[in-house]
Amino acid sequence: MDELKKAYEILGLPESASREELDREFDILIRKSRSRKLAENTAENQPDEYELKLRAYRTIVDYEEKKKIEELSRERYSKWGRFAGTAEKSSDFFRIHKTKVIIGIISVIVVIVGITAIMNNLEEKRRIAALPPLDLSVMFLGTFMADDSKGGDSALEDAFTATMPDWQRTEVELVYLPSQEADVIGSQDIAFQQKAMALLSTERPDVYIVDENALDWLMNSGLFMNLDEDANGELKPLLKEDSIVTGRSEEDTEDHIYGIRVKDSELAKQLPLYLPDMIVTVRVDSENKDKAVELIKRYLETTPASE
Repeated sequence: MDELKKAYEILGLPESASREELDREFDILIRKSRSRKLAENTAENQPDEYELKLRAYRTIVDYEEKKKIEELSRERYSKWGRFAGTAEKSSDFFRIHKTKVIIGIISVIVVIVGITAIMNNLEEKRRIAALPPLDLSVMFLGTFMADDSKGGDSALEDAFTATMPDWQRTEVELVYLPSQEADVIGSQDIAFQQKAMALLSTERPDVYIVDENALDWLMNSGLFMNLDEDANGELKPLLKEDSIVTGRSEEDTEDHIYGIRVKDSELAKQLPLYLPDMIVTVRVDSENKDKAVELIKRYLETTPASE
């Protein structure tokens, strides 16, 4: 405060002087500095009158600006009542350390998300470990649609497992693939195709249950196992002419059996699905081929004989 009082004395103004009076005195000082050199009347190495008054002006202006800022700050935090001081300190802290605070918050979020993901993963592993061993994984691919009157998607896996009494667990996925016969394919059909292609590249089921369109679409993909040996072996007594589905991949020089049609099986009718067709194919690298053949055999056994 002594420095402020001295500044007013240097300018020859009372401490109660208004900002207009202060600016007017400063204007006079500027005009004088242009008309003559004040330094001639000042001792060597001592500040001249112009410099003294300029410093005094800056001191007063800085003080007034600081007062304005403090007043605005008081008004801003007055709503906090007796906590105004704490709120102001918190605001100042955040303003000064804003980047550090944001980085800290992001780090905490990343840690929480990471821990949650790890815990969920461990929980899922525990859940899977508690399940019975997997007998067979199956993907329905084609124009199959869930029958809501029989429980829809949620009931499909249980219903499919129930058709194989000796099995305890299967994994079943339903993937819609529109017919490829239409002359014009809409954007929605293209989206379904892209989704199907993505799943085919990432999922590795033991069995693909397809309709004829899907079989033709995938014939050159190399996904299907040649079933000639099985069809001429234990399945032969159960096969009818329309049960055998043949095809020829790019590597084949002749037709081979790649699928067995079981649409007319009584077991197929128990599934909560609309079945335009039902052709069982086996993935070429399936580790559960024996159970895949067992599935085909059981469905054929429950197919009514042709009249």
